[in-house]
Amino acid sequence: MKIFLKDLKERFPEFEIKNYDESAFFTGFTYDSRDVSQQDIFIPIIGEKFDGHSFICEALESGCSMALCENKRYSSIEGVNKPLILVDSIQEGLKKVLNYSIGYIKKPIVAISGSTGKSTTRGMLVSILKNHMKVLSSERYNTVWGNAVLLGKYVDEDVIVLECGMDTKGEMAWHVNSVDPDYGILLNIGEVHAEKLGSINEIFKEKKDLADYMEKTGKPLILNIDDERLQHIANNYNKSAELVTFGKKENAQFQISNISVDNEGTHFTFKYYDDNIVDVDLSVYGEGYVYDAMAAIIVANELGVSIDNCVRDIQYYEGQEARFQKLEFGDVTLINDAYNANPESMKMSINTFRKLFPKEYYTIAVLGEMKELGSISKQRHRELGEHASQMEFNEVYFVGDYFSEFKIGEHLESADEVAALLNSKLQGLRNRKVAILLKGSHALGLYLIPDFLKKLGMI
Repeated sequence: MKIFLKDLKERFPEFEIKNYDESAFFTGFTYDSRDVSQQDIFIPIIGEKFDGHSFICEALESGCSMALCENKRYSSIEGVNKPLILVDSIQEGLKKVLNYSIGYIKKPIVAISGSTGKSTTRGMLVSILKNHMKVLSSERYNTVWGNAVLLGKYVDEDVIVLECGMDTKGEMAWHVNSVDPDYGILLNIGEVHAEKLGSINEIFKEKKDLADYMEKTGKPLILNIDDERLQHIANNYNKSAELVTFGKKENAQFQISNISVDNEGTHFTFKYYDDNIVDVDLSVYGEGYVYDAMAAIIVANELGVSIDNCVRDIQYYEGQEARFQKLEFGDVTLINDAYNANPESMKMSINTFRKLFPKEYYTIAVLGEMKELGSISKQRHRELGEHASQMEFNEVYFVGDYFSEFKIGEHLESADEVAALLNSKLQGLRNRKVAILLKGSHALGLYLIPDFLKKLGMI
């Protein structure tokens, strides 16, 4: 990538450019003044508690060749002699500059979205594609500015796989209009970020912007129609647009059946093109992963990988740290599923754990608060407690707020307290088969507990 300022000026005459230099160019994007490559363009992200405009000078001094800057904030920028591209909003400016900058990329871009499963689907898809072509992807990014950094690193890869997240109104439309995907995957709609967006219907409207974009552009959308809201999209989708559906329902083009979970992993069957029936074995645990795998297989097949090769390659996907990660230490098995949590993933995690560890195991469930649920928080934590109470765990602990709604087990204050308690418990459970589930929102730090226990010498 090498984008000249003079070409941006010609393409976007509405941009006012301070310190204009006809020879200036950029070769990548950055939004972190501490992580600058020479000739990057700096994107000053504006958050709830910070404003990247404060770091424009630092970024330019560190090697950036130019920066975006909002008009209303320009007066606060002093001592700059490199180009500043003045825009009405960083969102609009980044959308224009990024979309223009990736215009030379002629290889397909895959955009993955959904309330849960984005990272796993991306990982599964990459695990297939990497055996057949060069892939540009990263587990680090799911924002527009993060994906701008990734796209700026494009060299000659055959396909680009992006996670497209959102937690504010308008962000998904901004995302897809910025990166212009060639394939879209929409996995599910859940109560994630309800605190910021207001309700699951508002979340649906935001996620639907990906479907709307794919429909408008006529590019393939891969859709899970077992989700009732996504089924609504399918029912109303333009018949001339390319839609590929999957799920358990009989009308799914890729129909899933025979799901099972055991200590070897997750297994399922799917039927496609009427009579073709395929068995799939995954090395990860949980029914939810079946949907992620099915979406990955469909897209890989669309990109030219045979179904047989997709099924062969995906079985080697081993999952990601702290996403139902199975850690075995002698008679102790620890399931670290505490990367994050929402009502849907909590239920799947608890159910899968219970299937894997029958009553001969001494079971301990450490469950944490589900953050960012807004007005439905009390209700969802009450439901979580009711569900957990039916699982017949030997011990249950809850970390975070809403214990008065959760109601069962014992309330602990922090991950440190959990680690200390488990250290003591495990000493008294030697020579017994023990299974421990860790599940909660990332901010609670429960995902760090295995490291704490290792340092204490218990596992």
